[in-house]
Amino acid sequence: MTSAARTFELPIRARFGACDPVGIVYFPRYFDWFHQAMEAWFDDALDTPYHRLLQHHGLPAVHTEADYRAPVRFGEDIRVQLQVGHLGRASMRLDYRVLGPDDTVRATGHTVVVHMGTDPSSAHHMQSVPFPDALRAAIRPFLTT
Repeated sequence: MTSAARTFELPIRARFGACDPVGIVYFPRYFDWFHQAMEAWFDDALDTPYHRLLQHHGLPAVHTEADYRAPVRFGEDIRVQLQVGHLGRASMRLDYRVLGPDDTVRATGHTVVVHMGTDPSSAHHMQSVPFPDALRAAIRPFLTT
């Protein structure tokens, strides 16, 4: 993550249901945490409530990946950090870091999402559409490149 860009951070506690039988967070949970961070980022940092955005638009993931460096264990308080690695006309790459309570990087990942029309009455239904200027301006401070 680049220090020049703003970073959004979401605190999460590793709950029992996120863990395998030996108390280590099961790998798909990281993708859920990434998405939780994205939703909270829209709500809290971009002043665009995610539930309102979804009334006429969507942000489907078209690519996502993660690299795991150290386990997160049941009961740990972690932080998921989000920055924007790329902002295109109608897509963006969200970069994530999962930090443990001791600030060690437990995982990194990114997701590419596409801004898409979801209104069935629109000519752009299920097609990519450019980000509105106001939303693009709100996203830009989190852009690392």
